[in-house]
Amino acid sequence: MSRRPDLRAISDQFEAARSRIEDRFVEGGKALMAAHDIVARLLAAIDGITGALDDHACDEAAARLTATLQGLTDLMESQAAAGQRLASILADGEAITPRTRDMQRSLRYLTTCAMETRIAGAGVAEFAQFADDVDKYVGSAIGQIDVFAAKVGELSAQLAAACAGGKGTGLEAQVSAVSSTLTDALDAVVSRRASLRRLAAGTADVARSVQDKVGKVLSALQIGDVARQRIEHVQAGIAILLDELARCDSERRAEALTRAAVRLLAAQTSALIKDFTEQTHVVVASIEGLAGEAERVLALNGKAGRGGGETMQAIEEGVSLARSVVGDIERSGALAAAAYAATSQVASELLSNMGNIGNIRSVRDDIRCLAINAYLRSNRLGAKGRAVGVVAAEMNTYAARLGVAAEDILQRLSAMRETAAGIDAEDGERRVDIVGEIDGAVATLREASQRTNHHLGEAAESGNAIAERIGHIARDIDFAKDLGEHLETCRRLFGSDDHPGPAEDAGAHAGFAERLLAVYTMAAERDIHRAILGAGNAPAPAAPANDDLFDDVLF
Repeated sequence: MSRRPDLRAISDQFEAARSRIEDRFVEGGKALMAAHDIVARLLAAIDGITGALDDHACDEAAARLTATLQGLTDLMESQAAAGQRLASILADGEAITPRTRDMQRSLRYLTTCAMETRIAGAGVAEFAQFADDVDKYVGSAIGQIDVFAAKVGELSAQLAAACAGGKGTGLEAQVSAVSSTLTDALDAVVSRRASLRRLAAGTADVARSVQDKVGKVLSALQIGDVARQRIEHVQAGIAILLDELARCDSERRAEALTRAAVRLLAAQTSALIKDFTEQTHVVVASIEGLAGEAERVLALNGKAGRGGGETMQAIEEGVSLARSVVGDIERSGALAAAAYAATSQVASELLSNMGNIGNIRSVRDDIRCLAINAYLRSNRLGAKGRAVGVVAAEMNTYAARLGVAAEDILQRLSAMRETAAGIDAEDGERRVDIVGEIDGAVATLREASQRTNHHLGEAAESGNAIAERIGHIARDIDFAKDLGEHLETCRRLFGSDDHPGPAEDAGAHAGFAERLLAVYTMAAERDIHRAILGAGNAPAPAAPANDDLFDDVLF
């Protein structure tokens, strides 16, 4: 009689193997599910990257920057035109100064003429009265022209300062630099958007591949459940065998039943070991391939994160430069505006105030009338009045010069006032809010950049987590280590009787065969069963097709 294997010890050994397989595959399944969820977060972050720096943000920023540049160009052109007019006003103001000096000289000479008239007409009362009248008119005119000259001098100084404020600032070169800087910055944004889209598309493709393959590996992990069921079926066979042996009525029948049952259970264990080893190799190879793709995701994320800071730095530098240029233009414009206002005010005041330069024309006319009357009277007096006549003729000449200078000054004042009014009208026209536009552009790009960086950070975090999680699975969760050896130990405990051929003495194991056949859930087990113990009478339950679980899993 051959020695019967310790079936209960074998069952306990199988239970230990089943527990280890279950723990190992549950741990791996949880890790892979976590990786699957992380990939989903990565894909959401990638969608965020492509959406953050979208066409709308770039187009809005481009429109605002274009408006900024156009506004700067228009402002420069307006400043240039205003500068030319300001220079024209200054030229008129500076031209008035020598004319006022001419008038002052003429008036001083007329005062001299009045004194000479007193001397030449001594003893003639009407000539003395003539001299007094000339003194009165000329004295008033001298006071008026001195006040006028002082005001014109102050205005010319202010105009000269305003003109100087718009020169030597290099605004045209600065505007050109701003235009170049902002254009380059916008080009950098557009280029970064295209680069991010390409990298995001590549990362998304790899991430979706990882996600798909993680799903396939998760499906492949059903081998753990399949192995567990097959172990349980072997354990069920041992339990049925023990029960059948307890009811055997002869040692011979028990020996026959044991030989047949052990042959079957050993064969099923051998098939289980073979299938489990092959299928775990598939899972391990798949996970190793996943680790490689996870590293690709990490590398692509690293590339996507580069360049964002430099782009925004370039934009910020362009904005700072533009603000500086706008400030310079505004300061120059403030000086010019003050000069225009002063010109308009002073010119209007001088033109409308008849006590100032407008009264010079009356002085001229009055002095000319006095001089003509004095000349006529001097002719009636003969030789005695000849000297007064000479003086009267000189006075008439200088009075005419005084009038010519006054007319020229009045014309220039009128031109200055009209030019200043024209500049005021232009300044009142609506201009582009340069600072507002550029601030709006920067705010749009900064917000888009912040969203992009946020999603890039999430993508990098998810990429790192994927690489770490899959690396952990590949490194620390070995689905085959010790498990195959443990199952092999179980098989050896049955002895060497795992011959696939049919067992003898069917009558001895008929009951065992029928009871065990009803337990199986897989076709492979039933096939082995029928090959060794025969078909039996129990119906074959429907079983899932496990042969397709591993299709398309290998990379």
